[in-house]
Amino acid sequence: MKRFVLMALIAGFSGITISFSQQNFFNVPSSDITPEGKLFFQQQCNDLASGLQFNTTFSYGFGSMWEAGINVLGIAKEGKGIIINDSSVPYAPLFCFNVQKKFQLSEHVSLATGGQLGLNLLGTASSYLYVNSVYHAESTKTKCIAGIYYTSDGFFGDEQRSFFTNGLLKNVGFQFGFEQHLVQDKLVFQSDLITGKHDLGESVTGLAYFLTEQLILSAGYQLPMFNSTSKEAIVLELTYSPN
Repeated sequence: MKRFVLMALIAGFSGITISFSQQNFFNVPSSDITPEGKLFFQQQCNDLASGLQFNTTFSYGFGSMWEAGINVLGIAKEGKGIIINDSSVPYAPLFCFNVQKKFQLSEHVSLATGGQLGLNLLGTASSYLYVNSVYHAESTKTKCIAGIYYTSDGFFGDEQRSFFTNGLLKNVGFQFGFEQHLVQDKLVFQSDLITGKHDLGESVTGLAYFLTEQLILSAGYQLPMFNSTSKEAIVLELTYSPN
């Protein structure tokens, strides 16, 4: 099993620059690619019992199924102040560069690899990398994603990602996403899940509503995974997608 995961990571990450959070269901990348010459934008707000957290994403399409952009993650507000954490993991806020490449393997199956390199206010680097396998049936408007991720402690914290506990693989976990159109081009059911006992070990389930062809409002409820340090939250997203 360890050999398989290592081979998948090497195959997925070879040929790309290390650089998360491109177009998402809620937390898991949806593996859609921004069209060439177009700009994608997403603003997420997590409403927790302790306050609010904001994540902002821009991505630009370069063609040939490549995109890249910037993110500002983990802007957290509690009471009247902004929370800054540069002394312990996970760091917040993080200022990031993201990149993603997609490979179309067949009519319905593709492979997407990408990630993010982020810096905190002290310039300490953190990274998140992933490989997603994607099944997309246009006839039924169904998308399923299963992937693996590698992340440094600066992104998710130092807690366990999955059942691997030693060496390089202790930073490897799994992520899943599902999307089904309920009303074509108007209302979409979405759910995603990230394994682990860290701050992003959670599932989010909700709906996306197309305000216009390109402007989408999403709402979901976040539940922590078993024994994770994540928190329950209401997740809201406003997305501009040129797709």
